[in-house]
Amino acid sequence: MPLSVLKDPWVRALLGAGLMVHLLLAFAFHLSPDETHYALYAINPAWSYYDHPPLAGWVQWVFANGLGGADVWMRAMPMACWALAAWGVMALATALFPQAASAPPMPTPASRLQSTPFIALLLWHLSPLPHLVGLAMVPDTLLMPIICTVMLLCWRLCDAAQARTLSLWLGLGLALGLAGLSKYTAVLIGLGTILALVLAHGTRLLALPGPWLALAAAGLCISPVVYWNATHNWISLAYQFGHATGKAEWRLGHVAAFAAVQLLGYGLLLLAGLVQAGWLQWTQRGTAVTGQLAPRRRLSPLLFCACFGLPTLLLLAYLSGRGSALPHWTVTAWVALTPAAAMGCQILWQRARAGVLALGGLQAVSCLALASLMLAGGIGSETAGQATSRPGEAVAGFEFNPFTDLYGWDMAARRAKALATQNGNPTLAVFNWTLDSRIAWYAQAPVKVVQRHLDQFGLWWGLLQPGENALVVDWSQMSFAPPVGPGEFERCELIDQLPVLRLGRQVAHFNYLLCRNWQGSGKLPL
Repeated sequence: MPLSVLKDPWVRALLGAGLMVHLLLAFAFHLSPDETHYALYAINPAWSYYDHPPLAGWVQWVFANGLGGADVWMRAMPMACWALAAWGVMALATALFPQAASAPPMPTPASRLQSTPFIALLLWHLSPLPHLVGLAMVPDTLLMPIICTVMLLCWRLCDAAQARTLSLWLGLGLALGLAGLSKYTAVLIGLGTILALVLAHGTRLLALPGPWLALAAAGLCISPVVYWNATHNWISLAYQFGHATGKAEWRLGHVAAFAAVQLLGYGLLLLAGLVQAGWLQWTQRGTAVTGQLAPRRRLSPLLFCACFGLPTLLLLAYLSGRGSALPHWTVTAWVALTPAAAMGCQILWQRARAGVLALGGLQAVSCLALASLMLAGGIGSETAGQATSRPGEAVAGFEFNPFTDLYGWDMAARRAKALATQNGNPTLAVFNWTLDSRIAWYAQAPVKVVQRHLDQFGLWWGLLQPGENALVVDWSQMSFAPPVGPGEFERCELIDQLPVLRLGRQVAHFNYLLCRNWQGSGKLPL
């Protein structure tokens, strides 16, 4: 897509507004659990890690080490990925639907809604979850611009006239390799690529040198991950397989809940656009609204998007039946489907403007509500007994507040280091691995996990050793009973509490326990 698109003031306004909101939020609260987890990757560089490939840590290295690791710097790369993905969905809409890519040169917002790329940009801004993924570094953050790159290259290679261009195949292989360095589920992006190319060309592709060049380039890119796993008993692959299969019984109700969260997180407007696009594909194949395919391409734009979007959605919907899928894992699928949804929304705008405005307004309100809750630290507060509850103490009326996760961890880490210094420098520890990354990042110190569980923290810092003392940090929103008894500590004493305040309300608190004489095993369960 030519750079001249930035001359459109409405495009510049949308991109600028989105980035400005992200920047304001980046200053407003501290890093989340996932953000600090991958920030720790950056200060502990390796070929790969227990739970994910290494790219999320590699790209954060300069921000964590060279620029000091301030919260806003650790969010620079996610914001850049979000902006690149915004550009990517516009570029895809332009490439896939060239007949619907332009709009009359009228300086009004309504005129831009006759342009599929601009609608794709609007859909991107109106989806709440991509804003979160574009603010907090997770592997899926990197996959957003990567899948756009893969799809743009793949669409060009679906053209018989360009299928022999080796530079395109090399670029495709490198992009797929970067996806593999980001997350194991990138295999689904590879599957989408294979589906699209086979549908476009058939098996005669195997006679061309290009696909083999792409395969070699992708394989070279992911070789660090293979090497790391081979030298670590393939524990990462075993973890991923166990995580995918889940431990709970498969239930249709879980799938329904997952689908509901998807609709809330990505918006009904996307779904409405996809339904309209699918209907047009079925009833008006070969017309302008489906892209006016050149004779050299046998694959429709809608089917092309489906090759990259549907496998991920279907697989994760199935895995959600066992509670093994998180809402943001589908972000690449929705990126892939956004150009098709934009084309459908363009038709809906011509036929049912009131409905489109209503759905768009609802999604805008959802985005604002999410940002407001994040800034406010949720709407609940700890009062009465809950405000001073001890570790593992159940208090009537307790309600979990997910937005408290964004506040207090820097103070909690500083208090933990100070208390450790005052009490003979015992090991810093937490009860559960999900609490480790934030204390370790803000304390810039090793933090061991009391629960005997193989994870990345155990690989970095080992387990508690027999006879070891620990200052254990307990968080009221995920509190555990003191680990005292056979195979645990000999005794634990509550020595301090730290309230977390937001807008004059206590939203959580930390308990600090001095625990002595660990009596459990000190070996990792490899």
